[in-house]
Amino acid sequence: MIQRVLEHVAFSDAWGRQMRFITGPRQCGKTTLAKKFLEKQKSPYLYYLWDLREVRNRYKSNELFFTEDSPPKSYPQWVCFDEIHKLPKWKNIVKGLFDATAEDYRFIVTGSAKLEIFKKAGDSLSGRYFTFRLGPLSLCEFFAKPNSTNDPSKIPATALEFIRSKMEKPQKESARILGDLLKYGGFPEPFLRQSDAFARKWRNDYTDTVIKEDVGELTRILDKEYLYDLYRLLPEMTGSHISEASIASHLQVSGPTVKNYLRRLEDFYLAFKIHPYSKNIKRSLLKAPKCYLYDWAAVPDEAKRFENYMAVEILSRTRLWQDASGENFSVHYVKNKTGEETDFLILKDKVPWLLLEAKLSDTRVDSHHLNTQAMLHHIPFVQVCRKNDVCRMESKNVFQISAERFFS
Repeated sequence: MIQRVLEHVAFSDAWGRQMRFITGPRQCGKTTLAKKFLEKQKSPYLYYLWDLREVRNRYKSNELFFTEDSPPKSYPQWVCFDEIHKLPKWKNIVKGLFDATAEDYRFIVTGSAKLEIFKKAGDSLSGRYFTFRLGPLSLCEFFAKPNSTNDPSKIPATALEFIRSKMEKPQKESARILGDLLKYGGFPEPFLRQSDAFARKWRNDYTDTVIKEDVGELTRILDKEYLYDLYRLLPEMTGSHISEASIASHLQVSGPTVKNYLRRLEDFYLAFKIHPYSKNIKRSLLKAPKCYLYDWAAVPDEAKRFENYMAVEILSRTRLWQDASGENFSVHYVKNKTGEETDFLILKDKVPWLLLEAKLSDTRVDSHHLNTQAMLHHIPFVQVCRKNDVCRMESKNVFQISAERFFS
């Protein structure tokens, strides 16, 4: 069983009595995370799947039905409600349960895009929950040790300190696991199965399920075939800036429709966008986001797949830091009007913190990256290589490091 780093972050006593909302893509491990934690608490029977009529009927008979399975004790007990957002007025239900029993129970509420969308619809739960985001598997999770120097949730004091910690000897098996992640993706089931046929079948069914069930139930999109067509275009476009007008022409729909569809793909954790950073960058590209997939293994081109993998790793790490500390991190890219680009820029509290570039091979650092670095007050720059056994400092605050080291 792979230890998910979010477990010791989300269920920490530091968050008090607030409910823990665990969101993320379908089948990324949210239910497994909650169940595993309940087993450690010796209360696996306090997991309730609201898809089951038995659970719904028990609630109708007794709103506090879970107290029958485990009456209040001298310490708070953890309870998980999975898929409760499918009930009408679910927020009022959760609010009532929380207000009645918050001194005796701690609540975990799990869900994917549905939960995220419904949360945005109102604030009846305001002040009663914290949100934590679980993404696909990260390389670091195979080696993570909570509350140690190898704890991915701990924010380094500086970007330079973070980089230096990644220049140590790579973790054993990190190169092999990285290869498997790039081949099968970061969703636990196809990764653990490690079968090409299974992964293809899983990927097709996964897309059908999200678009037919999730998007179909919660949006007003009637012709979902266009959404399929758009999603099928994205593997070839990953890492490139998105032209809504061009896509609209290709699909023969309007520009606003494409914009709405892209937003829905983000809402339902199929894709995400990274926007350009322009402050202090001369002749920067002011618009045009880049689009990436959560399932990077769907990208056929090796270089694009590696860049997509890096995008998910960076997004997951910065979200973990934000969830663990409350500090503000965001991910951008830098591209000027002549087409020169640096793949990723991490901001901390809206201030440039770290520049990153994805490369398959061990090649020299292009001068335009150094120019961008200079414009950003010489923040550290790392060229992350797919090639193994690369680790060196090229000049002040300029590094080349293998992905097997940098993400483990």
